[in-house]
Parts: sequence; C-alpha cells; structure tokens
Amino acid sequence: MLIRHASHYLSSSIVSAALGLLSVVVFTRALSDAEYGIYVIGTSTAGVISAILFAWIRLSVLRFQSEGKSVDVRATALFAYAFAAAASPIFLCTAALFTNASTTRMLATALFTLGLGLFDITQEILKAQQKTRVFMTGAILRASSAFLLCLASVAFGFGGVGQLAAAGAAYFLTSAILSRSICSGPLAPLDTTQLQRFMRYGVPIALSGLVYSFHAALDRLIVAGVLGEAAAGQYGAAADLVRQIILVPATSVASAALPLAVAAFAQGGIAKARPHLEHSAELLFAVLLPATVGLALVSGDVANLILGPDFRATAAAIMRILCFAWLFQAISQSFVHTSFHLAQRPILLACHGAATLAVNVVATFLLVSRFAFVGAALALVLSEACGVLLGLVLTRFACPLPLVPAKLLRIAVSTAVMAVLLGFVGSRLPVSGAGAVAIKTFAGILIYAMFVLVFDIAGMRRSVQNLLIGMRRRYLVQST
Repeated sequence: MLIRHASHYLSSSIVSAALGLLSVVVFTRALSDAEYGIYVIGTSTAGVISAILFAWIRLSVLRFQSEGKSVDVRATALFAYAFAAAASPIFLCTAALFTNASTTRMLATALFTLGLGLFDITQEILKAQQKTRVFMTGAILRASSAFLLCLASVAFGFGGVGQLAAAGAAYFLTSAILSRSICSGPLAPLDTTQLQRFMRYGVPIALSGLVYSFHAALDRLIVAGVLGEAAAGQYGAAADLVRQIILVPATSVASAALPLAVAAFAQGGIAKARPHLEHSAELLFAVLLPATVGLALVSGDVANLILGPDFRATAAAIMRILCFAWLFQAISQSFVHTSFHLAQRPILLACHGAATLAVNVVATFLLVSRFAFVGAALALVLSEACGVLLGLVLTRFACPLPLVPAKLLRIAVSTAVMAVLLGFVGSRLPVSGAGAVAIKTFAGILIYAMFVLVFDIAGMRRSVQNLLIGMRRRYLVQST
C-alpha cells in the first residue's frame, strides 16, 4: 500500500514539478529579475502568514483524521479555517508596514495567503482519508490552472503582482472544484471537543509554523534587504528550482507514509508502527539521496537550460550548494518530524524549528554581507544540517525513529558509485545543453536502478518480480 500510495503522490508531484519547471522557464524570461523578485518576496511573505494562521489546522487534520474512518473532523477544520481567515487582516497589515508594499501588492499577497491555506487544508483531508487519486487530481489541477492564469497575467502585462494574484486564484479555483469530494458522504457536525483538541495540539504547531515558514523565507528576505529585489528574484528562482526537484520525491514518500504510520500507531503503538517506519525510512532515503547527488552533478547544465539569461550566473554559483540544503530539510520534514507527530509532541517541533532558525539567522547575517548569494546558500546548508542533528536528538523524547544503518549504507554506496560513474560519463560527453542533461539523467537513473535491484533496496526487486509475474499471468489468461 505504501508504494502504491507513494506512486500516486509521486505522479502528482512529477506533473506539478514539470509545470513548475515550465513556469520557471517561461517567467524568468518573460519577467525582469526585479518583477520576479516581487513575486518571490510576496510568496515568501504569504508563506509566513499562512503558516501562522493555518498550519495548526492542516497538521491537526492530518494527525487526527488519519486515526480511522470513525473520525471526521472536516467541518471542524473548515470552521477553524474561517475563524483563522478572519484574523488575517491583522497580519497582512503588519506585513505591509514592515515591507512598505503598495495596497495592490498586499491585496495580491492576501489572495495568495488565503488560497494557499484553504488548498493545503483540503489536500490534508484527502491525504488523511487516503483518497490519493483525488489528491493527485487536485495537485495537478492547481499547478495547471496556476500556470495558465500566470501566463494570462504576463500577457496582460501585470508583472510580479499579477503573478501573485493569479497563483492565489488558482488555489481557490482548485479548492472549489475539489469541494464535492471533500464533503462527500455524511459530514459530521462541528465538534467543539475536536476544536479544543485542535487548539491544544495546534497552538504549539502555530508557533512552529511561524518558525519554519520564517526560516524558509529568511534567506530571500535578507537577500532582498541587503542586495535588492532584483537579487532576491535571481536567488529565489535558483532556490525554487532546486526545491522543486529535491522535495518532489521526499514529499511523495512522506505524504503516503505518515497517514499509514499514524493509523498503525493508533492501533498498536510503536511496536505496530515500527516495521512501517523502517520501510518508509528506507524508501525515503533510497529516493532522496540519489536525486540530490544527481542534481548537484548536472546543476550547471540545468541552470543554463531552464533559467532566463538574467538568472543563470547566480544559479550556477549556488545550485550545487542548495541541493544539500534541501536534502537536509527534506530529512527533517519527511523523517524527523514524523516522530513528533506520532507522539503528539508539537512543542518539540517548535523547539526544533526555533533552534534551526536561530542558526540560520546568525549564519545568514554573517555570510550574506560577505559572500552575497553564496553566503545565503551556505547559511541554509549549515542551519539545515544542524537541524537534522538536533532533530534526531529530540526524537528520543518523542517516538524513537529507526535509522536502519545497514540499509542506509547500501543506499549510500549505490549513490556514491552512481556519482563516480556519472562524473566519468559526463566528462567525456561530446554534447552540451539539453542533450547533456538528458544523457546524464538517463545514465544516472540506469546505474542507480541496477544497484536498487541488486541490493533489493526498499523491496523494489520483489516488487518488480511480483509485477512481472502478475503481467505474465494476465498474458497467459488472455492467450487462453
């Protein structure tokens, strides 16, 4: 079930990421770096505000709705969203004072903030109910509509502000289309007891949401403050490109793993959940580590292929560094945080985020002024690496996670050999650009897939054998 659900999440993530990459290709050419900087700063601001207002609802839904079919918190979650949305003007006005943004720009940011919060909550409901196909449809529809609406905004010359508004409208449009699936079946009424449970679990979550979202936006905001909006646009384009590629496989596995882990934990505690956690950890690292190393090896070619001319020099300087920042962040979010959610210890989540943010603040202020873009990227790597180490320590006070060192060693060896062979192949290629990226990507996948089958990483050899046996049986039945 884990691999089947993960495949649904991966499919939606791949399509969404492909549209995201297409957006980067188009909009880093259609917009100036200053206009793109407006979009980057707006989405970063909206991410912080949305996390403050809605993260406690989203994570509470995922934690409690996943406990079983007898639990229904949909009406409670939607009521909580309306309540939080009513408080949004306070935070938006505060952001406007600090950023000196125009009224039009803040209205676009507000649309993005509220749309993002509603869409995330509806997707968490689908995820918790294990409606993976509907979740996949929603993710693809949101990415498609965002691209088309943003394209229309560019055609009408609305610039970065138009990009913000168009992306926010796509969130609302998709949520409206999914509403029928969200509300299908008997809908339990608003439950004040569940709402209180949300708040007890969610108040620390709201604090951690603020911490993590501010941590995610800090490098862009400081780059904008020190180097200007154009610089923030250049840095943000490179960072978003790496994030989409690295976090696609990580979030796909985590989206499938966490609801199943919660259900197993609710039935039999850590003893029941441990085998599932071990398999999830192996699958996560088996996908994440080669994706990170592979992207680092082809980052220069990818930057020149995808980004507009104004963005390429910055991307070439920092993408290889950012690959490992997102690797560590993915480990924290998709593996370490599972422990805090299972144990219902959101205060540990907040502590973990606060410590990571503290390292990031100090490192970013020290390094950006001296090393510019490279300093921001190095600060992010340092803070995320420290976050992983601290997070693993904190799991001892929540739900200890299995590290499966022998299995991780096989993954590390396979990735290292892939990197060496890929470097050898890449240095002898007679082509460059799209051809080089395609050849290196195909070669990397082929090399790593061979090791996956030889070592039976994450049980993939057995899965392939079962698939072939099933196909052979269907063929024999059809032929007779």
